[in-house]
Amino acid sequence: MDAATLAELRTLRARAYGPSADIDQDPAAVQRLHELEARRGAPHAETALPSDPPEPTDEPAPVSAEVTVPEPLSGEIAPGGVGSGLPAESGDHEPARPPKLHLLSSRNAALWALSVIAAACLAAGLTYSLTAVTPIDDSSGATQIDTLEPDPFIEVPSGWFGAGPSSIAFEYYGLTLFESTGGYTGVGTDCFALVDSEQLPEPDADMNTWSISGIMYNGCRAGSFPATIQFVVDSSAPQQLRDRFPADSALQFVFDGTRIGVFLAPGDS
Repeated sequence: MDAATLAELRTLRARAYGPSADIDQDPAAVQRLHELEARRGAPHAETALPSDPPEPTDEPAPVSAEVTVPEPLSGEIAPGGVGSGLPAESGDHEPARPPKLHLLSSRNAALWALSVIAAACLAAGLTYSLTAVTPIDDSSGATQIDTLEPDPFIEVPSGWFGAGPSSIAFEYYGLTLFESTGGYTGVGTDCFALVDSEQLPEPDADMNTWSISGIMYNGCRAGSFPATIQFVVDSSAPQQLRDRFPADSALQFVFDGTRIGVFLAPGDS
C-alpha cells in the first residue's frame, strides 16, 4: 500500500472504531474498509460494527474527536475510568466514594503500645509495693481471763484524773479502774484510767491539793482501736495483784465503753 491508501485505511478505521464511529451508516465506506483490510491480509466480517476491536497496526490510528477523562480523586477510581469496571455516570451527580478507613499510623500504634506497657508496669509496681510490706503479727494470742462489770459502790471524786460525776468504775485485785473524759489521762473517746485502789481519795477531798504515788495508767479509744491499758506486774503493783499473778506477768485491760476485758499474756499464770 502506498501512503495515500494507508491514510484512507486509517480514516475508515477511525470511522469504524473511533469515539465518533459512523461507518455503519455508510455501506460504501464499509465495503471500502473491507477491501483495504483484505489487501493488508486482515480478516473481516460481513459487516464491521463499532464494537469490533481494531487490528493492531504499526502506526497509531488517528483520533477524530478529543476525549476528556476526569481525573479520579486521590485514593479513588473514577466510575467508568480505566480499570473501574463500572459505566461512566452521566449528569452532575458526584461519583460514589468508597468508605474511608481510619488506621493507626505506625507512630500512634507504637505510642499506644508503650502506654499499655507503662500501665502494666505501674500496676505491677503498685502490686509489689503492697505485697512487699513485711507482715507483723499483731495477735498476741493472749487469753481473756476475766470480764469486769461496773461496781456502783465505788466512788471516784469528780475531776480526779478526768473522772466525771457519772463515771462508771471497776475493781480488780487492789486496782481501781474508772471511766474518764481524758483530762490528765489522755485525749480521745472511751477513755479510762487505772490506779492503785489505796490511792483513791475520799469523795470530799480537795482535788487541788491531792497527789498520787504508785502505779497509774490510762488509755483511750483511737478510731476502731479500743481503749487499752497494759503493763507488767512488778513490785509497784498492789499486793493483791502480786499475790494473784507472779512477778513479770503481762496483763492487758481492754475497755469497750461498758465492760473491761482482762487478758493474760501466753506463758504467764
